[in-house]
Amino acid sequence: MPELPEVEVISNFLLDKIKNKQISSVAVNNWYLRVPITGDIDDMLKGKVISDIKRRGKYIIWHTDNNTAIIIHLGMSGKLIYAEYNQVQNKHDHVVFLFSDNTSIVFNDPRRFGLIIVLNKEQEVNFFDALGAEPLTDEFNGAYLQTLLKNRKVNIKSALMDNKLIVGIGNVYASESLFRARISPLKPAQDLTYKECEKLATEIKNTLSDAITAGGSTLKDYAQPSGSAGYFQNSFYVYGKAQKPCKICNNIITHIRQNGRSTYFCNVCQN
Repeated sequence: MPELPEVEVISNFLLDKIKNKQISSVAVNNWYLRVPITGDIDDMLKGKVISDIKRRGKYIIWHTDNNTAIIIHLGMSGKLIYAEYNQVQNKHDHVVFLFSDNTSIVFNDPRRFGLIIVLNKEQEVNFFDALGAEPLTDEFNGAYLQTLLKNRKVNIKSALMDNKLIVGIGNVYASESLFRARISPLKPAQDLTYKECEKLATEIKNTLSDAITAGGSTLKDYAQPSGSAGYFQNSFYVYGKAQKPCKICNNIITHIRQNGRSTYFCNVCQN
């Protein structure tokens, strides 16, 4: 599943390519994704101009000139594909946004866990109301993180992946951030000291920012809208490195399961 860096890369790409463009049509080939696509999406969006594109957590938000928000989530395997023409449709191309200059954005999703809905301003606010803190903001620091983790008895890795606390840090970047901060993923979240929270907040920002600069991580399905792969996976310290030597101390990387998800860490560096 694309995590915060991948969604940020996609949002920035689209901001450059389709901001100020007018939507000429929206063709829906499959209405049933995670939830049904907004039924009159073509009528609602035809003629509207993309005024801005933002990211909230793992959601991509297209704002139009009439305060309408197009909310997109890529699910497990979704892609947004940019083409400088009205692209010939392929299998799993569920939605095609065509613009007045004949460029297009295609939503392709083999597993259909993605989402495309259209909301007004009030609905948009309510939709995102339950989401947690954005980790790349100035407000996200050691003190803020320690407040979030107070009384959280779950392990710190599970806490980092709780979107009601912090958004966008999925399995990959939780493992990598904890390694960089030298904190065990097994440690109860509430037991982190202020110094550990300060270090972890810093390394979360560093890890996510480094991944964005690298175009994200391509492990299975992820690709940028241009079709290019990300390459941050080449910089992983622990994720997917089970039974390989740690880059720092040469200890063998451990692989365990936490809440049904793979966790990778170094028993020595993260003791």
